[in-house]
Amino acid sequence: MIPPVDLTEQFKTIQTEVNAAVAAVLASGQYINGPVVQSFADAFGEYVGTDHCVVCNSGTDALYLALRALNIGPGDEVITSPFTFIATAETISAVGATPVFVDIDLATFNLDVTKLEAAISDRTRAIMPVHLFGRPVDLGPILDLATRYNLVVIEDCAQATGADWHGRQVGSLGHVGCFSFFPTKTWAAAAMAALLPPKTVTWPLR
Repeated sequence: MIPPVDLTEQFKTIQTEVNAAVAAVLASGQYINGPVVQSFADAFGEYVGTDHCVVCNSGTDALYLALRALNIGPGDEVITSPFTFIATAETISAVGATPVFVDIDLATFNLDVTKLEAAISDRTRAIMPVHLFGRPVDLGPILDLATRYNLVVIEDCAQATGADWHGRQVGSLGHVGCFSFFPTKTWAAAAMAALLPPKTVTWPLR
Protein backbone atom coordinates (compact mmCIF):
# COMPACT_ATOMS: atom_id res chain seq x y z
CA MET A 1 0.00 0.00 0.00
CA ILE A 2 1.34 3.42 -0.98
CA PRO A 3 0.49 6.06 1.65
CA PRO A 4 -1.15 9.24 0.27
CA VAL A 5 1.36 11.38 2.16
CA ASP A 6 4.84 10.44 3.36
CA LEU A 7 6.28 13.15 5.57
CA THR A 8 9.34 11.21 6.70
CA GLU A 9 11.54 12.22 3.75
CA GLN A 10 10.53 15.85 4.05
CA PHE A 11 11.28 15.79 7.77
CA LYS A 12 14.81 14.55 7.11
CA THR A 13 15.57 17.75 5.16
CA ILE A 14 14.59 20.01 8.08
CA GLN A 15 15.20 17.68 11.02
CA THR A 16 17.96 19.77 12.62
CA GLU A 17 15.91 22.97 12.54
CA VAL A 18 12.72 21.28 13.74
CA ASN A 19 14.47 19.53 16.62
CA ALA A 20 16.09 22.79 17.70
CA ALA A 21 12.75 24.62 17.56
CA VAL A 22 10.97 21.93 19.56
CA ALA A 23 13.78 21.82 22.12
CA ALA A 24 13.58 25.60 22.54
CA VAL A 25 9.86 25.43 23.22
CA LEU A 26 10.30 22.58 25.69
CA ALA A 27 13.05 24.48 27.46
CA SER A 28 10.82 27.55 27.75
CA GLY A 29 8.13 25.61 29.60
CA GLN A 30 5.44 27.39 27.55
CA TYR A 31 3.67 24.61 25.74
CA ILE A 32 0.50 26.55 24.98
CA ASN A 33 0.53 29.93 23.23
CA GLY A 34 3.54 31.96 24.35
CA PRO A 35 5.87 34.17 22.27
CA VAL A 36 6.50 31.61 19.51
CA VAL A 37 2.80 31.26 18.71
CA GLN A 38 2.22 35.00 19.02
CA SER A 39 5.10 35.82 16.68
CA PHE A 40 3.61 33.52 14.06
CA ALA A 41 0.13 35.02 14.53
CA ASP A 42 1.48 38.56 14.14
CA ALA A 43 3.44 37.71 11.00
CA PHE A 44 0.68 35.69 9.38
CA GLY A 45 -1.99 38.30 10.14
CA GLU A 46 0.22 40.97 8.57
CA TYR A 47 0.76 38.81 5.49
CA VAL A 48 -2.94 38.08 5.00
CA GLY A 49 -3.84 41.70 5.67
CA THR A 50 -6.04 41.39 8.74
CA ASP A 51 -6.10 43.38 11.95
CA HIS A 52 -6.32 40.27 14.09
CA CYS A 53 -5.01 36.71 13.85
CA VAL A 54 -5.85 34.00 16.37
CA VAL A 55 -4.05 30.63 16.34
CA CYS A 56 -6.14 27.50 16.98
CA ASN A 57 -5.19 23.84 17.19
CA SER A 58 -6.78 23.06 13.81
CA GLY A 59 -8.64 24.50 10.84
CA THR A 60 -11.71 22.66 12.06
CA ASP A 61 -11.66 24.55 15.35
CA ALA A 62 -11.07 27.80 13.48
CA LEU A 63 -14.31 27.28 11.52
CA TYR A 64 -16.18 26.20 14.63
CA LEU A 65 -15.01 29.18 16.68
CA ALA A 66 -15.81 31.57 13.84
CA LEU A 67 -19.39 30.32 13.78
CA ARG A 68 -19.65 30.57 17.56
CA ALA A 69 -18.15 34.07 17.60
CA LEU A 70 -20.75 35.20 15.07
CA ASN A 71 -23.57 33.71 17.19
CA ILE A 72 -24.64 31.21 14.55
CA GLY A 73 -26.53 28.29 16.06
CA PRO A 74 -29.78 26.31 16.15
CA GLY A 75 -32.36 27.42 13.63
CA ASP A 76 -29.77 29.13 11.40
CA GLU A 77 -28.68 28.07 7.93
CA VAL A 78 -25.19 28.42 6.45
CA ILE A 79 -24.68 28.13 2.70
CA THR A 80 -21.55 26.26 1.69
CA SER A 81 -20.00 23.91 -0.85
CA PRO A 82 -20.64 20.15 -1.01
CA PHE A 83 -17.16 19.64 -2.50
CA THR A 84 -14.89 20.13 0.51
CA PHE A 85 -13.42 18.40 3.53
CA ILE A 86 -16.00 17.19 6.05
CA ALA A 87 -15.03 19.86 8.59
CA THR A 88 -16.75 22.61 6.60
CA ALA A 89 -20.21 21.09 7.02
CA GLU A 90 -19.35 19.34 10.28
CA THR A 91 -18.67 22.59 12.12
CA ILE A 92 -21.94 24.10 10.90
CA SER A 93 -23.80 21.09 12.31
CA ALA A 94 -21.69 21.19 15.49
CA VAL A 95 -23.04 24.62 16.43
CA GLY A 96 -26.59 23.43 15.76
CA ALA A 97 -27.04 25.19 12.44
CA THR A 98 -27.98 23.57 9.12
CA PRO A 99 -25.57 23.39 6.17
CA VAL A 100 -27.22 24.27 2.88
CA PHE A 101 -25.28 23.03 -0.13
CA VAL A 102 -24.99 24.95 -3.38
CA ASP A 103 -23.52 23.06 -6.32
CA ILE A 104 -20.06 23.74 -7.69
CA ASP A 105 -18.83 25.27 -10.92
CA LEU A 106 -17.28 22.39 -12.83
CA ALA A 107 -14.64 24.70 -14.30
CA THR A 108 -13.21 25.62 -10.88
CA PHE A 109 -14.75 23.14 -8.39
CA ASN A 110 -15.65 26.16 -6.25
CA LEU A 111 -19.14 27.34 -5.36
CA ASP A 112 -21.25 28.26 -8.39
CA VAL A 113 -22.02 31.83 -7.39
CA THR A 114 -24.85 32.05 -9.94
CA LYS A 115 -26.83 29.59 -7.79
CA LEU A 116 -26.27 31.24 -4.43
CA GLU A 117 -29.18 33.66 -4.25
CA ALA A 118 -31.75 30.93 -4.89
CA ALA A 119 -30.49 29.11 -1.77
CA ILE A 120 -30.98 32.08 0.57
CA SER A 121 -33.95 31.78 2.94
CA ASP A 122 -35.20 33.74 5.92
CA ARG A 123 -33.08 31.42 8.09
CA THR A 124 -29.81 32.03 6.24
CA ARG A 125 -27.21 33.69 8.45
CA ALA A 126 -23.94 33.08 6.64
CA ILE A 127 -22.17 32.01 3.49
CA MET A 128 -19.08 29.84 3.88
CA PRO A 129 -17.22 29.72 0.55
CA VAL A 130 -14.36 27.23 0.22
CA HIS A 131 -11.31 28.30 -1.80
CA LEU A 132 -10.03 25.10 -3.39
CA PHE A 133 -6.70 24.07 -4.91
CA GLY A 134 -5.22 27.53 -4.41
CA ARG A 135 -7.98 29.04 -6.57
CA PRO A 136 -10.21 31.62 -4.85
CA VAL A 137 -13.98 31.59 -5.16
CA ASP A 138 -15.37 34.57 -7.07
CA LEU A 139 -16.05 36.65 -3.98
CA GLY A 140 -17.64 39.63 -5.73
CA PRO A 141 -21.16 38.20 -5.98
CA ILE A 142 -20.84 36.57 -2.55
CA LEU A 143 -19.94 39.83 -0.84
CA ASP A 144 -22.70 41.65 -2.72
CA LEU A 145 -25.30 39.11 -1.60
CA ALA A 146 -24.01 39.25 1.96
CA THR A 147 -24.51 43.01 2.00
CA ARG A 148 -27.97 42.85 0.43
CA TYR A 149 -29.25 40.11 2.74
CA ASN A 150 -27.31 41.11 5.88
CA LEU A 151 -25.30 37.89 5.97
CA VAL A 152 -21.81 37.15 7.25
CA VAL A 153 -19.09 35.57 5.11
CA ILE A 154 -16.71 33.00 6.61
CA GLU A 155 -13.94 32.09 4.18
CA ASP A 156 -12.63 28.52 4.38
CA CYS A 157 -9.08 29.11 3.14
CA ALA A 158 -7.60 25.77 4.19
CA GLN A 159 -6.69 24.88 0.61
CA ALA A 160 -5.65 28.32 -0.58
CA THR A 161 -3.10 29.91 1.75
CA GLY A 162 -1.34 32.67 -0.16
CA ALA A 163 -3.93 32.97 -2.93
CA ASP A 164 -5.26 36.40 -3.71
CA TRP A 165 -8.49 37.73 -5.17
CA HIS A 166 -8.06 40.99 -7.09
CA GLY A 167 -4.92 41.86 -5.15
CA ARG A 168 -6.16 40.95 -1.68
CA GLN A 169 -5.31 37.78 0.18
CA VAL A 170 -8.07 35.26 0.74
CA GLY A 171 -9.12 35.34 4.36
CA SER A 172 -9.11 39.14 4.47
CA LEU A 173 -12.27 39.78 2.44
CA GLY A 174 -15.03 38.13 4.45
CA HIS A 175 -15.94 38.72 8.07
CA VAL A 176 -13.65 35.85 9.13
CA GLY A 177 -11.04 33.79 7.29
CA CYS A 178 -10.00 30.32 8.48
CA PHE A 179 -6.77 28.57 7.49
CA SER A 180 -5.14 25.19 8.05
CA PHE A 181 -1.51 24.11 8.09
CA PHE A 182 -2.09 20.38 8.04
CA PRO A 183 0.64 18.86 5.83
CA THR A 184 -1.77 17.87 3.05
CA LYS A 185 -3.03 21.41 2.52
CA THR A 186 -2.17 23.48 -0.53
CA TRP A 187 0.54 25.91 0.50
CA ALA A 188 4.15 26.34 -0.46
CA ALA A 189 6.81 25.84 2.20
CA ALA A 190 9.22 28.02 0.28
CA ALA A 191 6.68 30.83 0.13
CA MET A 192 6.01 30.57 3.85
CA ALA A 193 9.72 30.63 4.63
CA ALA A 194 9.98 33.86 2.66
CA LEU A 195 6.88 35.20 4.37
CA LEU A 196 8.20 34.49 7.86
CA PRO A 197 11.94 35.16 7.87
CA PRO A 198 13.97 34.39 11.01
CA LYS A 199 14.03 38.06 12.03
CA THR A 200 10.25 37.97 12.31
CA VAL A 201 9.81 34.81 14.34
CA THR A 202 11.64 33.16 17.17
CA TRP A 203 12.31 29.78 15.60
CA PRO A 204 13.92 28.75 12.31
CA LEU A 205 11.58 27.89 9.45
CA ARG A 206 14.07 27.42 6.62
